[in-house]
Parts: sequence; C-alpha cells; structure tokens
Amino acid sequence: MKREKIVGIFGTWDYSFWAKPEDTFQARLEKNPIYPFEETEENHFEFKFISIWFWFSLATITAAFLIGGIVVLAVKNPMSYLVCCVIVMVIAAYTAYVYHGPRKVVLDHNDNTYAFYRKGRRVYTGHVHNIYIRLSGQKGGNGEIYYKVVLNGFNVEEQALSSATLRCEKIEKLGRRLATRLNVNFFDWTDKSTRYTHFFNYFKHVIRHRCPLSSRATSIEGNASSV
Repeated sequence: MKREKIVGIFGTWDYSFWAKPEDTFQARLEKNPIYPFEETEENHFEFKFISIWFWFSLATITAAFLIGGIVVLAVKNPMSYLVCCVIVMVIAAYTAYVYHGPRKVVLDHNDNTYAFYRKGRRVYTGHVHNIYIRLSGQKGGNGEIYYKVVLNGFNVEEQALSSATLRCEKIEKLGRRLATRLNVNFFDWTDKSTRYTHFFNYFKHVIRHRCPLSSRATSIEGNASSV
C-alpha cells in the first residue's frame, strides 16, 4: 500500500537562506515536474497539505505562553497583560482547531473536474476551469513588488507553491510551465494582463478551460475578466 505524502509547513516554503526562491522552486519542479501534486492514476493528480494557518496558530500560542511567563516574572501587576495573552491564546486555539487536519486537492482530467477535501471530507467538487495556478504579486514596504506562485480556486484554500521573490520573469515562467503540465488555467498577477514590446502586445493569462455552459472556445489566451 502506497503511503500518503502530506506537505507540511516546510513543504512549499523556501527555507534555504542562500538559494533564491525561484531557484528552489525550479529544483523542486526538476525533481517532480508536477510539484506539489502526485499522479496517482493516469490524468488524476492529488496534492495533500497541512494549512499554514494551523502552524501559525501553534506558533502564536507558544509565543503568547512564553510572553505570559515572562510578564509574571518581570511585572509587579501582570493581570492586564495576562488577560491579553489569554485572549490571544484563545483566538489562536480556535484558529488551530478550524485549520487542523490535512487538506487535499484532486485534479481529475478524465472527467474535467477537481475536488477539495478537508480532514478527509469532500467539501466541494467543480469543473476544472475554476481551479488555477496564479502569479501573485504584493507590494512590500520598500515599494517593490514581490511575486510568488500560488494554487487557488473556487472553494479551495489558497496554497503558496513558492516563496516571494523580486524576480518576476523566472518565477512566472516556472508557474506557467507547471500550469501546462497540470493542464489548468494560469493567471498573471494583474486581472487585465497585457504586456507590450516594441512590435506587439501579448497576453499573460492562459485560459485552457472555460465554464462548460460557455459557448466560446475552450482554449484561448486573454483577459481573466472574460472567464
């Protein structure tokens, strides 16, 4: 019986301080071309992971407990500080409860569907056009935009597949390659993504699947707002 592989806190994080995030992501794709998925059957892919919010909640509980202990030893009237620590621990404990347990994303191209499971229970099943790989961009405190590749979709908990980097071109190329191998849609970090060169403009979104109720072509490149 094949043992299930569940991606934990370091499964998609780049914890190598001396390697660039895009190089780490590339190395993982070279090791597994459909990373972080595994092909369990022909055209059937599965990705199991633990939510980052679960680990974050555990870390918050630990930090609040340690701070509470320091406050008791160092402050003469620690009650108000302890109340704040307890409130933080209660909120973190609730968050850990909500996000505990493994998650699983299933891609089945035999019938063009995907499914999302939470703690072994199927939460949602939908058409494959509603799940996608995306280049996510977020402006940092220095004003520069940091990019990372994420897996997301309707009724799917977003999962970062790489750490953030300033080097957009390579991380985008790797994300597009992964989307091609998984045969899912790929979206640029902006909703309307048209890049210009001196001679022509081209689209960065790659739409391989559309809603089955749509009468338009099933595979084009263009604007995400038209999906």
